[in-house]
Amino acid sequence: MHRKPPSASPTSSFEHPSVPSKPVAKAVLASVGVLGLLTGCDGGAQPGVSAPAPSSSPAASAPAAADGSDYSACADGTCEVRVSGPVDIPLTGQGGLRRISVAAVTANGIDFTTDGGGTGNVTRGCVITLYEHGSGSRCSSGEPERPRPVDGVLALQVADLRDGAAILRLVSGKVGPPPASLRPPTWSW
Repeated sequence: MHRKPPSASPTSSFEHPSVPSKPVAKAVLASVGVLGLLTGCDGGAQPGVSAPAPSSSPAASAPAAADGSDYSACADGTCEVRVSGPVDIPLTGQGGLRRISVAAVTANGIDFTTDGGGTGNVTRGCVITLYEHGSGSRCSSGEPERPRPVDGVLALQVADLRDGAAILRLVSGKVGPPPASLRPPTWSW
């Protein structure tokens, strides 16, 4: 027996059973932002793209961080500091945050938490961006490009990683809301 498919009739998104309700949509968006922060950027984050292996050559000397271990230099959201263990880095609202806490320096990068309750990791070759209501990441297989300042966004990057220490680079524009393209949509039902 040959069945005829149901006729397609135009329906509005309000009548369609697969369109989530407003509270569900908000929960999904919140989950996506947290998931992006939680997953960070590991070597397997993007198919076919992996983070370069950390340098382990004893002959190569570690480059100096521009701000050494002066974590207060990060208060404006732009710094380059050497970290080798847990440390709190004060901020003044960049990316909607007041603090980034390095939890550990691992063989692959840096594990961190934020005063907003987020956790994540950033690996060599990747950039994590944090902003009010969300986060993002991107990775490259070559030498990582230095992030550009974007208002309302805090970028984290591991500039160097060797011998149990990392150079953490923070880059930020002005404090405030992120660009409209990074803000959650406003729903009008």
